[in-house]
Amino acid sequence: MCTAKLCVWITAFGHPCEIVNTADQWYVHVVDCEGNVVQWCGKEYRNLHARCGHLEIEIPPGCYSVFASHTPNTSGSSFGNRLTHVQVVRVNCGDEACVTLFSPTLWFCGNWFTNAVSIYRPKLIQHGVEEQTLTAAIESVSRLLAKIPADPFSANLQKLEREFARE
Repeated sequence: MCTAKLCVWITAFGHPCEIVNTADQWYVHVVDCEGNVVQWCGKEYRNLHARCGHLEIEIPPGCYSVFASHTPNTSGSSFGNRLTHVQVVRVNCGDEACVTLFSPTLWFCGNWFTNAVSIYRPKLIQHGVEEQTLTAAIESVSRLLAKIPADPFSANLQKLEREFARE
């Protein structure tokens, strides 16, 4: 066999080790290293329906980025706000590769966003983003996160961050 098989698994929201076990609709997207949708043999590798958090894809050998969205991406539209993390996978002729796509919660995404803005603050200011804008973004998202409970995975990661900070 000269193609590869890519087995995509999608996790339940906020549970990196639990595969979705419902008929939830997820749409898998496979892009190349430039972020372009893979097209091969008359097939476009986007909006591939994954049922119960699983999809098997026959694909040519190569290096790909794979992610899923809870809504399909139609021409000119976004992927929506319910996206999995992006995973990079390399497959050779005859390979079978499993890829698990983590579905983060709103709390997880918001926490990582505020951390990213804080870390990149100096570079963002260098690129002309006003200090007030950055402060407002962090404060707004932090206020939102304070109103919703962290999922167990995020709460444990946050605890781990505090432990690292003490060391």
